[in-house]
Amino acid sequence: MKISKIKTMAAVTTAAVLFGGCGEAPYALTESEENIIVNYSAHVVAKFNTEQEQGLSYVNMDAVEEAEAMTEVQEDTEAPVSDVEEAALPEGAVAGEQTVQTASLNDIFGTESISVAYEGASLAADYVENSYYAVDADPGKIFLVLTFAITNNGTEEAVFDNLAKIPSFEVNTADGVKASSELSVLLEDFATYQGNIPAGETQKAVLLFQIPDTATGTPEFTLSVMMGGTSYQISL
Repeated sequence: MKISKIKTMAAVTTAAVLFGGCGEAPYALTESEENIIVNYSAHVVAKFNTEQEQGLSYVNMDAVEEAEAMTEVQEDTEAPVSDVEEAALPEGAVAGEQTVQTASLNDIFGTESISVAYEGASLAADYVENSYYAVDADPGKIFLVLTFAITNNGTEEAVFDNLAKIPSFEVNTADGVKASSELSVLLEDFATYQGNIPAGETQKAVLLFQIPDTATGTPEFTLSVMMGGTSYQISL
Protein backbone atom coordinates (compact mmCIF):
# COMPACT_ATOMS: atom_id res chain seq x y z
CA MET A 1 0.00 0.00 0.00
CA LYS A 2 1.34 3.45 -0.81
CA ILE A 3 0.51 6.79 0.72
CA SER A 4 -1.09 8.77 -2.07
CA LYS A 5 -1.47 12.22 -0.60
CA ILE A 6 -1.49 14.36 2.51
CA LYS A 7 -2.85 17.24 0.50
CA THR A 8 -0.70 19.62 -1.44
CA MET A 9 -0.42 22.02 1.48
CA ALA A 10 1.41 19.42 3.59
CA ALA A 11 3.89 18.79 0.78
CA VAL A 12 4.43 22.50 0.29
CA THR A 13 4.98 22.99 4.02
CA THR A 14 7.59 20.24 4.08
CA ALA A 15 9.38 21.78 1.11
CA ALA A 16 9.34 25.16 2.80
CA VAL A 17 11.00 23.72 5.91
CA LEU A 18 13.59 21.71 3.97
CA PHE A 19 14.58 24.29 1.37
CA GLY A 20 13.52 27.57 2.88
CA GLY A 21 15.98 27.51 5.79
CA CYS A 22 15.55 30.43 8.14
CA GLY A 23 14.51 32.78 5.34
CA GLU A 24 11.07 33.66 4.18
CA ALA A 25 8.91 30.61 3.26
CA PRO A 26 8.05 30.43 -0.47
CA TYR A 27 4.41 29.60 0.35
CA ALA A 28 2.21 31.30 2.94
CA LEU A 29 -0.27 29.09 4.77
CA THR A 30 -3.41 30.41 6.33
CA GLU A 31 -3.89 29.92 10.06
CA SER A 32 -6.56 27.31 9.33
CA GLU A 33 -4.21 25.30 7.07
CA GLU A 34 -1.44 25.42 9.67
CA ASN A 35 -3.81 24.19 12.37
CA ILE A 36 -4.92 21.24 10.23
CA ILE A 37 -1.33 20.10 9.59
CA VAL A 38 -0.16 20.57 13.18
CA ASN A 39 -3.24 18.88 14.63
CA TYR A 40 -3.03 15.87 12.33
CA SER A 41 0.74 15.46 12.82
CA ALA A 42 0.38 15.67 16.61
CA HIS A 43 -2.30 13.01 16.63
CA VAL A 44 -0.29 10.64 14.44
CA VAL A 45 2.80 10.99 16.66
CA ALA A 46 0.74 10.57 19.82
CA LYS A 47 -1.01 7.52 18.38
CA PHE A 48 2.20 5.56 18.16
CA ASN A 49 3.83 6.94 21.35
CA THR A 50 2.98 4.27 23.94
CA GLU A 51 4.57 6.46 26.65
CA GLN A 52 2.37 9.44 25.80
CA GLU A 53 1.44 10.15 29.43
CA GLN A 54 5.12 10.41 30.33
CA GLY A 55 6.13 12.54 27.34
CA LEU A 56 9.66 12.18 26.01
CA SER A 57 11.46 10.03 28.58
CA TYR A 58 15.13 9.26 29.12
CA VAL A 59 15.91 5.56 28.68
CA ASN A 60 18.57 4.04 30.93
CA MET A 61 20.16 1.43 28.63
CA ASP A 62 22.01 -0.23 31.56
CA ALA A 63 18.66 -0.90 33.21
CA VAL A 64 17.24 -2.25 29.94
CA GLU A 65 20.16 -4.65 29.46
CA GLU A 66 19.87 -5.81 33.08
CA ALA A 67 16.15 -6.51 32.63
CA GLU A 68 16.81 -8.45 29.42
CA ALA A 69 19.45 -10.57 31.18
CA MET A 70 17.00 -11.39 34.01
CA THR A 71 14.36 -12.37 31.45
CA GLU A 72 16.78 -14.79 29.75
CA VAL A 73 17.57 -16.43 33.09
CA GLN A 74 13.87 -16.83 33.87
CA GLU A 75 13.21 -18.41 30.47
CA ASP A 76 16.06 -20.89 30.96
CA THR A 77 14.67 -21.98 34.34
CA GLU A 78 11.02 -22.33 33.29
CA ALA A 79 9.62 -25.76 34.03
CA PRO A 80 7.84 -27.82 31.32
CA VAL A 81 4.07 -28.08 31.30
CA SER A 82 3.01 -30.47 34.06
CA ASP A 83 0.37 -33.19 33.86
CA VAL A 84 -1.94 -30.96 35.91
CA GLU A 85 -1.53 -28.07 33.45
CA GLU A 86 -2.14 -30.36 30.48
CA ALA A 87 -5.31 -31.65 32.11
CA ALA A 88 -6.59 -28.09 32.35
CA LEU A 89 -6.35 -27.55 28.57
CA PRO A 90 -9.54 -27.66 26.47
CA GLU A 91 -10.60 -31.11 25.31
CA GLY A 92 -8.56 -32.21 22.30
CA ALA A 93 -6.00 -29.42 22.72
CA VAL A 94 -2.27 -30.08 22.97
CA ALA A 95 0.11 -28.09 25.15
CA GLY A 96 1.75 -25.37 23.07
CA GLU A 97 -0.79 -25.73 20.26
CA GLN A 98 -2.71 -22.63 19.18
CA THR A 99 -6.45 -22.81 19.81
CA VAL A 100 -9.14 -20.81 18.02
CA GLN A 101 -12.11 -19.38 19.89
CA THR A 102 -15.27 -17.83 18.50
CA ALA A 103 -16.23 -14.52 20.07
CA SER A 104 -18.07 -11.28 19.33
CA LEU A 105 -16.46 -7.87 18.94
CA ASN A 106 -17.78 -6.88 22.36
CA ASP A 107 -16.37 -10.01 23.97
CA ILE A 108 -12.90 -9.11 22.69
CA PHE A 109 -12.81 -5.30 22.56
CA GLY A 110 -15.78 -4.05 24.57
CA THR A 111 -15.52 -2.63 28.08
CA GLU A 112 -17.99 -1.87 30.85
CA SER A 113 -18.98 1.39 29.19
CA ILE A 114 -17.86 0.94 25.56
CA SER A 115 -19.49 -1.27 22.94
CA VAL A 116 -18.10 -2.15 19.52
CA ALA A 117 -20.36 -2.97 16.57
CA TYR A 118 -19.67 -4.08 12.99
CA GLU A 119 -21.23 -1.62 10.51
CA GLY A 120 -20.55 -3.36 7.21
CA ALA A 121 -18.06 -3.92 4.36
CA SER A 122 -17.36 -2.25 1.03
CA LEU A 123 -14.81 -2.21 -1.79
CA ALA A 124 -12.73 0.87 -2.66
CA ALA A 125 -9.67 1.66 -4.79
CA ASP A 126 -8.55 4.12 -2.10
CA TYR A 127 -9.56 5.26 1.37
CA VAL A 128 -9.76 8.93 2.37
CA GLU A 129 -9.74 10.09 5.98
CA ASN A 130 -11.19 13.50 6.87
CA SER A 131 -10.75 14.74 3.26
CA TYR A 132 -6.99 15.40 3.63
CA TYR A 133 -5.29 12.01 4.02
CA ALA A 134 -5.67 9.07 1.65
CA VAL A 135 -4.14 5.68 0.92
CA ASP A 136 -4.28 3.83 -2.40
CA ALA A 137 -4.39 0.09 -2.96
CA ASP A 138 -1.46 -1.49 -4.80
CA PRO A 139 -1.74 -2.17 -8.54
CA GLY A 140 -4.00 -5.13 -9.18
CA LYS A 141 -5.53 -4.80 -5.70
CA ILE A 142 -8.59 -3.21 -4.15
CA PHE A 143 -9.43 -2.46 -0.54
CA LEU A 144 -11.97 -4.51 1.37
CA VAL A 145 -13.01 -1.88 3.93
CA LEU A 146 -14.62 -3.06 7.18
CA THR A 147 -16.31 -0.34 9.22
CA PHE A 148 -16.90 -0.38 12.99
CA ALA A 149 -18.75 1.84 15.46
CA ILE A 150 -17.19 2.41 18.90
CA THR A 151 -19.83 3.79 21.28
CA ASN A 152 -19.45 5.12 24.81
CA ASN A 153 -22.66 4.07 26.55
CA GLY A 154 -21.57 5.51 29.88
CA THR A 155 -22.11 8.87 31.52
CA GLU A 156 -18.43 9.88 31.55
CA GLU A 157 -15.67 10.12 28.98
CA ALA A 158 -13.99 6.75 28.44
CA VAL A 159 -10.67 5.61 26.98
CA PHE A 160 -10.61 3.11 24.11
CA ASP A 161 -7.13 1.72 23.48
CA ASN A 162 -6.62 -1.02 20.89
CA LEU A 163 -3.00 0.02 20.27
CA ALA A 164 -1.92 -1.43 23.61
CA LYS A 165 -3.54 -4.79 22.78
CA ILE A 166 -1.51 -5.22 19.55
CA PRO A 167 -4.23 -7.12 17.65
CA SER A 168 -3.46 -8.71 14.28
CA PHE A 169 -6.47 -9.06 11.95
CA GLU A 170 -6.99 -11.38 8.97
CA VAL A 171 -9.81 -12.05 6.53
CA ASN A 172 -10.45 -15.24 4.60
CA THR A 173 -12.84 -14.93 1.67
CA ALA A 174 -15.14 -17.65 0.40
CA ASP A 175 -13.05 -17.94 -2.80
CA GLY A 176 -9.83 -18.66 -0.89
CA VAL A 177 -8.23 -15.22 -0.59
CA LYS A 178 -6.39 -14.58 2.68
CA ALA A 179 -5.28 -11.07 3.64
CA SER A 180 -3.93 -9.31 6.73
CA SER A 181 -5.09 -5.82 7.68
CA GLU A 182 -3.00 -2.96 6.34
CA LEU A 183 -0.65 -1.16 8.72
CA SER A 184 -1.45 2.54 8.47
CA VAL A 185 -1.23 5.84 10.33
CA LEU A 186 -4.94 6.45 9.87
CA LEU A 187 -6.42 7.83 13.08
CA GLU A 188 -9.49 5.71 12.26
CA ASP A 189 -7.48 2.46 12.00
CA PHE A 190 -9.32 0.03 14.31
CA ALA A 191 -6.19 -2.06 14.93
CA THR A 192 -4.36 0.93 16.44
CA TYR A 193 -7.31 3.07 17.55
CA GLN A 194 -6.47 5.03 20.69
CA GLY A 195 -8.48 7.90 22.08
CA ASN A 196 -10.99 9.31 24.52
CA ILE A 197 -14.65 8.97 23.59
CA PRO A 198 -17.11 11.44 25.17
CA ALA A 199 -20.14 10.03 26.96
CA GLY A 200 -22.93 9.08 24.57
CA GLU A 201 -20.83 9.53 21.43
CA THR A 202 -19.87 7.07 18.68
CA GLN A 203 -16.57 7.06 16.80
CA LYS A 204 -15.96 5.41 13.44
CA ALA A 205 -13.07 3.01 12.83
CA VAL A 206 -12.00 0.91 9.85
CA LEU A 207 -9.84 -2.02 8.84
CA LEU A 208 -8.37 -2.16 5.32
CA PHE A 209 -7.53 -5.43 3.56
CA GLN A 210 -6.07 -5.68 0.05
CA ILE A 211 -7.70 -8.30 -2.16
CA PRO A 212 -7.50 -8.86 -5.95
CA ASP A 213 -9.31 -6.15 -7.93
CA THR A 214 -11.09 -8.83 -9.92
CA ALA A 215 -13.74 -8.85 -7.20
CA THR A 216 -17.03 -7.60 -8.67
CA GLY A 217 -18.84 -7.29 -5.37
CA THR A 218 -18.20 -7.46 -1.64
CA PRO A 219 -17.15 -11.09 -1.05
CA GLU A 220 -18.28 -13.35 1.73
CA PHE A 221 -15.56 -13.60 4.35
CA THR A 222 -14.63 -14.52 7.89
CA LEU A 223 -12.71 -12.19 10.19
CA SER A 224 -10.21 -13.39 12.75
CA VAL A 225 -7.81 -11.70 15.16
CA MET A 226 -4.68 -12.87 16.95
CA MET A 227 -4.25 -11.16 20.30
CA GLY A 228 -2.42 -12.08 23.48
CA GLY A 229 -1.38 -15.42 22.05
CA THR A 230 -4.99 -16.43 21.32
CA SER A 231 -6.69 -16.62 17.94
CA TYR A 232 -10.34 -15.55 17.76
CA GLN A 233 -12.81 -15.98 14.91
CA ILE A 234 -15.06 -12.96 15.19
CA SER A 235 -18.78 -13.40 14.78
CA LEU A 236 -20.06 -10.39 12.82
